[in-house]
Amino acid sequence: MKQLIIASVAVLMALTACVKDDVYPYTSFSGMENTIAYNENDDVTVTVKASALTKINEINLIYSVDKAAPKTVAMTLDGKKYKGVIPAQAMDAVVEYYVEAKTDGAVSKSAVATYTVGVIPIDFTPLKLNELNGNEKFIEIVNTGSKDIDMRGVYLQKDGNTKWTAAEGITLKAGKFLLLYSSDVTATGGAHEGYDAGLVFDGGLSAKKAVRVQLFDPRGNSLDDFNLTTLLKSQAPASYGVNDNGAWYYQEATPGAKNINGTDVVFE
Repeated sequence: MKQLIIASVAVLMALTACVKDDVYPYTSFSGMENTIAYNENDDVTVTVKASALTKINEINLIYSVDKAAPKTVAMTLDGKKYKGVIPAQAMDAVVEYYVEAKTDGAVSKSAVATYTVGVIPIDFTPLKLNELNGNEKFIEIVNTGSKDIDMRGVYLQKDGNTKWTAAEGITLKAGKFLLLYSSDVTATGGAHEGYDAGLVFDGGLSAKKAVRVQLFDPRGNSLDDFNLTTLLKSQAPASYGVNDNGAWYYQEATPGAKNINGTDVVFE
């Protein structure tokens, strides 16, 4: 009987070993950042959070300069982040990099990031939607910051579809407004025929329909979101505009100029 029990235990242990789940071997990355290379003397430090359900045996920073052959830098754990340093490069050099982690079961790679030596990243967060008018067919963007902003790559979506992307050479000065008109009113015979083609968004803009207009930076980060699709009251007699308190109100139209505060709130 004792031998039978021992044999049964052995069989049970063998079966348990057979059905043991494999551990997910891949590494996830978050919060990847790099310091700024203001000139050719600046090394660039890359930091990233990396986590896995199994041990990370090796984590490397892979970088390439001006599309040349990639180079590898071993990363070390510094607090809660891994850190690696890309040595200083020549002015205007374009550096692409990603992080690669190795576990016993897999090799995982982060998204690719890019920087250019001597080019200081732009803070796009002061850009906001300021006024929308479905009657006169315009959308107004304001720079609420204290510095001029190169708008190149900033884009606008209406109901989830990209309708305008800022081309090279469009700069919005601090405290000023950028006025975009619909292609419906800038075509031949339209009220704004001949308007700067770089400041025309594709399609129309209705004062009678609920609409969602979103503003994004070149990397796809949301800058502002005007969403009427959840409101029953959606028809504006003139414009939807931002009051001094930061909320959206029904307002008089003021294209290209400071808004006149309204009294009837749309949403806060």
